Amino acid sequence: MKGNVGILTSYFYDFDGARIVYSGADRYGLELTRMLLDFGYDVRWWQIGSGWKKKLLPNVDIYSIPAAGVNLQMCPQLNFHFHEQAMEIDYAIYFVTWLAYPQAMEKSISISHGIFWDYPLYNSDLPDPGAREEWLRRMHVALCGPQKVVSVDTNTINWVNATWPGLGQRMEYIPNFVNIDDFQPRRLDPERVRIIFPRRLTELRGLNESVQAAKVLTKKYPNVEFHFVGRGGSDSMEASALKWASGNDRIFYYWQPPHAIPEILRYMDVALIPTKAAEGTSLSCLEAMAAGCAVITTPVGGLSDLVIDGYNGLLIKPLPGDLIKAIDYLINNPSERERLGANARQVANAFSMKRWREKWSAVLSEVFR
Repeated sequence: MKGNVGILTSYFYDFDGARIVYSGADRYGLELTRMLLDFGYDVRWWQIGSGWKKKLLPNVDIYSIPAAGVNLQMCPQLNFHFHEQAMEIDYAIYFVTWLAYPQAMEKSISISHGIFWDYPLYNSDLPDPGAREEWLRRMHVALCGPQKVVSVDTNTINWVNATWPGLGQRMEYIPNFVNIDDFQPRRLDPERVRIIFPRRLTELRGLNESVQAAKVLTKKYPNVEFHFVGRGGSDSMEASALKWASGNDRIFYYWQPPHAIPEILRYMDVALIPTKAAEGTSLSCLEAMAAGCAVITTPVGGLSDLVIDGYNGLLIKPLPGDLIKAIDYLINNPSERERLGANARQVANAFSMKRWREKWSAVLSEVFR
């Protein structure tokens, strides 16, 4: 065994440990764990919770820390208790950059999953210039603590370089991954145009705009279907989504575990990734690209690392009218759908799981020695 790796995250399961959401970050965490195990490390996780302990994977425990309290959008108590509880670990990974505040182990790595403060309401939790200045100071501490910061997108690295010139040298760009071999040739229905929103049901992911587009375009076109495939924040939210979708025979809501997504995408023509804020190099976008779907997305976070407007997808403003216009265009231009989808699958090859592991292996060899 190469050593013990402790990984600190905010939430993998909910506070009581009863529910896992399977967001892109959760799936990233599972693949990171499997990779570390394959490389010969022992892995343990910690997160906020009510004191429970669970099995994340065989031989991989996840412990919860009853350390409530968010202070200026950071969790210094969680950081403190992690270092108290994880005394036997040799190496640490802070799964989100700000979790490395106020202290970080000597041999440690943090991960930036994209900028998460790029929406207007974020500043409402930082009520005055002094609070914002202190948040910025803490972020600087968190970025400087670990030996290496892995960033899934170039947007974050550009921001760091612009804010603290030179600090970006500590950062390693390792974009998210897709296993393109999981995605088989698509089975298309010439009589239908199927559009998928393969995301969590949240406002920041563009849910409201996609719902509006589904209402408008299913009325306009009798051959168009909308599929909303993603988890909500609670059982009641998912029940509400199911009830809403059942009112239209060409709007569907359902949730499937990640391993079922490649088969679902085989039947889709267009994928909607209309993110409004807080995005890295989206796993949902990469999967839609690997499946050969025509992707409609936004120049938010790391999405412009994945999509070149007019070549392998369409980049739009995250507004209902812009989304409806882009979908309408692809409905009426099947050859354009196919061209964008073919180019998207080709580009997805550059984000292979193999390449992701190779880049991570180099970082681990440098830091965990």
